[in-house]
Amino acid sequence: MAELFDFIWVICVVMLLFGAAIFVHEFGHFWVALKRGLKVEEFAIGFGPIIWSREKDGILYSIRAIPAGGFVKLPQMLTSEAIEGKPTDGDDEGDDAEEGEVEQLPPVSPLSKILVAFAGPFMNVVFAFVIACVLWGVGVLKPASTTVVGHVGSREGEYSKVQPGDKIVEVDGNDITSWQNVTFSLIRHEGGKVPVTFERIENGSHENFTVNLKADKKGQRIKGLYLSPKQEMVVAEVGNKGYLSKIGFKSGDKIQSVDGQPAYSHHHFLSLLLTTTNEKQITVENEGLTRNLTFTPTDDAAVKVLEVPVPMLGAWDSFWTWIGWMDEEELPATPAMLAGIESGDLILQLNGGRITGTRHLIDRIRENGAEESKLLIRRGDENLTKIVTPRVNPETGSVQIGIALGDEPGIAFTPPRAVYQPANPTPNPLVQVGEVWDMITLTVGALTRSAETGVGAKDLSGPVGIFGMLSIQVKTDYRLALSFLVLLNINLAILNLLPVPVLDGGHILMSIIERIRNKPISLRIQEYATTVFAVALLSFMLYVTFFDIKERVPIFRELFSREATIQDSPAGK
Repeated sequence: MAELFDFIWVICVVMLLFGAAIFVHEFGHFWVALKRGLKVEEFAIGFGPIIWSREKDGILYSIRAIPAGGFVKLPQMLTSEAIEGKPTDGDDEGDDAEEGEVEQLPPVSPLSKILVAFAGPFMNVVFAFVIACVLWGVGVLKPASTTVVGHVGSREGEYSKVQPGDKIVEVDGNDITSWQNVTFSLIRHEGGKVPVTFERIENGSHENFTVNLKADKKGQRIKGLYLSPKQEMVVAEVGNKGYLSKIGFKSGDKIQSVDGQPAYSHHHFLSLLLTTTNEKQITVENEGLTRNLTFTPTDDAAVKVLEVPVPMLGAWDSFWTWIGWMDEEELPATPAMLAGIESGDLILQLNGGRITGTRHLIDRIRENGAEESKLLIRRGDENLTKIVTPRVNPETGSVQIGIALGDEPGIAFTPPRAVYQPANPTPNPLVQVGEVWDMITLTVGALTRSAETGVGAKDLSGPVGIFGMLSIQVKTDYRLALSFLVLLNINLAILNLLPVPVLDGGHILMSIIERIRNKPISLRIQEYATTVFAVALLSFMLYVTFFDIKERVPIFRELFSREATIQDSPAGK
């Protein structure tokens, strides 16, 4: 019951904050329209059917069912009924004009139209600065992510010189203070290689390596490095089966090191454990007490083949199979099937090197590409050698052999927690808005270079994604929610100023054309352009919403399960 009330409270706060951004935008239009002497028929928050309304001084104030926008109905300016909907039976109550009469309204000057259209985005910018001033007083939270490397996913080129524990200090000439900075610097970078400066774990010296970027051949993945950040490893559960289940782990154990060497991630921990067959000492800490656990690798400490075959289908093959027009038995044999690999096999080695986990095996197969590889597997009581030749998926560029893999260590780790710290110093409102502007220009630049960056329209968030992210921020800390609201208002202002009919920028553009021509644009042309772009805009919103629902479901799971830590010590020291 408490969780239900918590959910209701979060949703109410989100609706209030999102509605505030819409309200100030529409109030800008409304206030300037009245000041410029325009007739206002309706001030509405939301679209679609009216769920509440009240008329005062000839103006209908309403709240509509779809809380994804709003409008001010101005008969002297072109309205977008394609989105707003035509007046319902109750909308016309109180009209001063008698039935059959049409009220004749004076024309509006282009300057008035421009001022009214511009007032909405301007109010969003003002509102963003007001919120930024509040944050300047109460403090701004920043992710406390580390730039220490936890796992190196490649041994190719200069990646072979990078070690877990090394710290990224610069990418492409940009100073790096968080892993988010790494991602942003890579998106801005042009080319398939990037210079990265590391602070070496051995002696603290700085070394510069030029490494390959991680991206699909078809540009379907956002660019990154074959590196992942340091992780905190806390045991959540100890199972009954698995090669680590019987050596003394307890819930709450925090893994520190293996044979005195610090472990920086799950993959690094398994690598330290399983690269050799020697006895290992695992150091853990729990409630301030440290103890050592002894572990000796055996053949059971290996990657297990869960399923063979796993069909290697292209997008169209998957579609035809799904609708029943292609029988899976007609599909070609996978490399794993041709090599004789079976479900239940344990993969011990690849090309003579021990395999320490599924991620390790996948990384090594990817590096070998389509070259023939030798697998040492254990089946029952005997060891077998299997030769497998991977295939490269022509659609994604990924290397596949057609098996499902799994680790059985016998312990499960707690999910990573989000950690935030107060920014030090607290950025002033201009800096906060400047950071938002940088993020927007980064996104636009990434979209214009989509084939290279991997960022596409599907990666944008519509109302569903915005509601989800804002909900998480509200549940975590009010300062995060306010920071998100600054971003939202600046985004609304910029989006609405685009010179597209149906948006405020479109009204401004048409008014400028009217002023240059010294006569209004044909009403038929305005209505046609507005309708076409309204349909295009709604279609785009549906497209983005589809991916919001399809790919961002975890956002809503996090609303109930996500745990975050707010640290008192400021970031930036």
